[in-house]
Amino acid sequence: MKLDYCNFIEILTSTSFIFVSADPCKPNPCGTNSAKCISLHSDYVCECPYGFYYDSSTCYPGKIFPGTITLAGTYSKDIETVNSLQYQEMSEKLTAFFEAAFNLTDYKQTVIVKVEVTTGNTRSENSGVSITVMNIFEKNTKETTETVTGLIMAEANKSNYTYLYINTSHCAVFDCDSTTTECQESEYPECKCKNGLSKTEWDDRSCSDCSSDCSANNNKYCAKANGVPRCYCMTNFKEEGEKCVSCPVGYSGQNCENNFELILIIVGTVLGAIILCLVVAVSIVSVRAKHSKDPEKKSLIKPGHSNPDTSSETRIFPRVQTTSGHGNPGYQPNPYEARSSNRNRFLDGDYDDVYDMSREPEGFRMQRR
Repeated sequence: MKLDYCNFIEILTSTSFIFVSADPCKPNPCGTNSAKCISLHSDYVCECPYGFYYDSSTCYPGKIFPGTITLAGTYSKDIETVNSLQYQEMSEKLTAFFEAAFNLTDYKQTVIVKVEVTTGNTRSENSGVSITVMNIFEKNTKETTETVTGLIMAEANKSNYTYLYINTSHCAVFDCDSTTTECQESEYPECKCKNGLSKTEWDDRSCSDCSSDCSANNNKYCAKANGVPRCYCMTNFKEEGEKCVSCPVGYSGQNCENNFELILIIVGTVLGAIILCLVVAVSIVSVRAKHSKDPEKKSLIKPGHSNPDTSSETRIFPRVQTTSGHGNPGYQPNPYEARSSNRNRFLDGDYDDVYDMSREPEGFRMQRR
């Protein structure tokens, strides 16, 4: 029989389920209650919320005894993976170990919280596997932390699989988000939000929002950094103590880290000072040039005590003070009519005489009319 391509594809499609491993949790074997199905390598376990144990498709309240048990032998990192074969084998062996240790009717379930492997002596092998567990008993059990620890250590001394058990806190198994909360220890721990954070209605063991004071009224806003909410100061504000205050003059931006305005202010101030100095210098030079006198226009007589005229006006014929000895202070005789000490050298005559000058070949001749 000849097999064509289309028939081959149809046969391959119809038999493809052979190569796909089925999910043990589909359909949900833990029922429709609050129990959660955990898929192992080829099996599953049902786990209820903290403080409850699973029994017959139902979650019941119980009493938790948390602790850490250490396995004997060496193991690879695969034991930390929930759906690995090593993890499933470890889960089955631990369940059998605790059932043998308690052998009590009020013991109900052991829940594995965390598996941690420490580094061994070689690169391919690891040792010191520590497993954090919750041993859950009935709510009204009379067992205590001391009696439970004693029963476990008695069984560990007989077992080749485990060798050490230490009881731990309830916070160690409650799984609060250490980044945003702080666990408050009690039988039913509470995850308290760290300073500046708050919970939403969807939060139980983490805080995904900022506190109520992180608002625009306080110059703040909330944003997430690496998945963690954080309150920041708004632009042009910076944090001082627990408040966001305005940036100082010259600074701006996020957390007032931008000093561009300060540089502009400094440069503007320096340039303004330089311009002011130039204006003052030019003004001084102009005033001095205005009040300076031309040497050719200097007054022939300097003003003094007897000459109160301080005018800088230049005169061709300076005014002479000749009021000394005259009855009228305002009287100023013509200086050119004053009698000269050499007057006797000239003839006294009538100044009305007019002299004509005529030019002759021999020279000048003065004729009196």
